[in-house]
Amino acid sequence: MWDVIETRALTKAYGRRVVVDAVSMSVASGEFVVLLGPSGCGKSTILRMIAGLEEPTSGHVLINGDDADELTARERGIAMVFQDFALYPHLTARENIAMPLRVGHTGSGSLTEDLKRVEQVAGYLGVADLLDRRPHQLSGGQAQRVAVARAIVRHPRAFLLDEPLSQVDAHLRQALRAEIARLAKRLRVTTLYVTHDQVEALTLADRIVVMESGVVRQIGTPAQVRTDPDDVFVAGFVGAARTTLVQGAVYFGRSGAVLDLGSQALGGIATLPAQHTDRVTVALRTDALRAVPVDAPGPVLRGRVAFVEDLGSELLVHVSTDLVGVPAAFSTTDATRAIPRQRISREDYEEPFGELVVRVPAGQRPSVGAAFAVEVDLDRVFLFDRAGCRLRPENAPRS
Repeated sequence: MWDVIETRALTKAYGRRVVVDAVSMSVASGEFVVLLGPSGCGKSTILRMIAGLEEPTSGHVLINGDDADELTARERGIAMVFQDFALYPHLTARENIAMPLRVGHTGSGSLTEDLKRVEQVAGYLGVADLLDRRPHQLSGGQAQRVAVARAIVRHPRAFLLDEPLSQVDAHLRQALRAEIARLAKRLRVTTLYVTHDQVEALTLADRIVVMESGVVRQIGTPAQVRTDPDDVFVAGFVGAARTTLVQGAVYFGRSGAVLDLGSQALGGIATLPAQHTDRVTVALRTDALRAVPVDAPGPVLRGRVAFVEDLGSELLVHVSTDLVGVPAAFSTTDATRAIPRQRISREDYEEPFGELVVRVPAGQRPSVGAAFAVEVDLDRVFLFDRAGCRLRPENAPRS
């Protein structure tokens, strides 16, 4: 069995600026957990505190239930892969991979056995034929594979990866992502992986920890985080589909609930009597929208084609509407709690407000400026209150 990692109210502050705010989470033995969030949200700082490279301001790191706060990084026995590879330039790939066995005294005591172990893990990562090369002779993808091999060569108690694919070219990222997924399943080592790329998170994770501004927004499986977001930040940040956030209000009458979006409205939404007349934020994802004829009845929103993205196999039609948008940066009460010089204004925010994005087949390209209608799948519409918290219909089950 591999080790269990836990954080309890883990906090890190630099002066008055809190970058990690009372984060509590756990990674079970053999589990692959991904810390997902935008740059600067505190993901890497958490990893460094778990590894023992930084001291928490408050809170605790536990390994197998024991407080690890007084243990050095070496005593914790945790391997870490950095986003800049951190290979020794004067050593060969073989020597880089073997370094933890030599320095940490975690080898077998037999040079022959240690060299076999190096070749074994090099084989796992597909770099067995590159062992005699130095880092400057390796491509970015090869260097990252060597860095991962170095991390796992000594049978670490846990495996921490800090955006390991961020320095790799886009065409190599998918292949390396698949290799890391296969390696994690083969080794079943307790793994904590940091990324800002939701595709990596959704592909690799057993569970995802979504973070924003140093705070955990939601913890759940990829399916839970994608299809049942707890707050408006998660809804806007996670999911392969584009999410448009617009302002609305809920009205409840004899004919049921109506979602008032200003000059347009959607009827037939799940009843929310407690929210009668409340202002809400509405999340409209691409996968909840379908192009229909302009005169189609039902839950339909209308606008005009702003522009079209050609993805080859399909088109993404951007539909300009008169809906009042809410950019993700302003969708929660915590969005602007950073220090003043880091704040941005609505005037500086470039995302078009109230613009819907709809998938259509490649052969059905509409003209820019043409009238366009979008049918809304009401079961896939998410509503959030003024604080950004999810509003669920009464008695609705959680995923």
